[in-house]
Amino acid sequence: MTPRRGLLRGAGLLAAGGCLFLACFYLFLPTRQVNELISLLLADQGLSLSPEAHKTLLPGLAWRQPVLSSDQGPLLRFDRLAVRLQLLPLLTGRAVIGLTSAQGAGRLELKYGINGTDALELAAHDIQLSDIPFFKTVLGATSGGNLWSEGRLSRKAGRLSGTMKLEVKQLAFSGVKLGSFPLPDAANLRCQGIVRVTDGRARLESFTLQGDGIYMRLSGDLPGGAHAATSPLNLTLEIMPKPEFMDRQKLVFLLLAKFAASPGVYKVPIRGTLLKPVIM
Repeated sequence: MTPRRGLLRGAGLLAAGGCLFLACFYLFLPTRQVNELISLLLADQGLSLSPEAHKTLLPGLAWRQPVLSSDQGPLLRFDRLAVRLQLLPLLTGRAVIGLTSAQGAGRLELKYGINGTDALELAAHDIQLSDIPFFKTVLGATSGGNLWSEGRLSRKAGRLSGTMKLEVKQLAFSGVKLGSFPLPDAANLRCQGIVRVTDGRARLESFTLQGDGIYMRLSGDLPGGAHAATSPLNLTLEIMPKPEFMDRQKLVFLLLAKFAASPGVYKVPIRGTLLKPVIM
């Protein structure tokens, strides 16, 4: 046997042994304990997920019509949600967890590399904002629009870097309230933006919302990591309405008058957390 054949055979046996170990570990791993661990991790951020997960044929977990909630109410709702270990990357020594979800026509796919330079890959399309209860639960708002997003993050020296693109078509919202301050109602907005991650820190770079009589720009630091839901926000919303738009919503702009940076320009600081954002 040549050295090359020996190496290939050794690599094949190692991969087969690894797959056999994972299969045995998966078969004998109690689902109840996995669900308890998930519940503990979510409870640390004031979140819960129901119903409980069940095992899938391939190594992984799946939920039927799960709902992610906080003490305020439901935040995210799916028709299907699954988390699985990707088997092919194991042959090259990489451990990759894949997440897929569906809600109506909307699809989201996420791949997270536990090791290696490729850390995260995200693709989402046809997600209807009206299907996301977060906006009603947290912001008290009625919302609509079609969300698309894609992005990649790489890992270097243990820190993540990369970009994620966001786009919402025909965004509409009404009744938004952050703390004691309302935001103006708007419809048929064109929205685009980028989340840039540098050395593990995420920043929303100029997410623009433009429509008839109104232009807005949201930017600032975004919380990340295991405690993103409870970490502090540091965002700024710039609102630049035309006079006729202001006339239609005089009361809202009267309440926002303290944030006027110049005639026709409002700079609104958004603080609090993702689950309890406030204007300060």
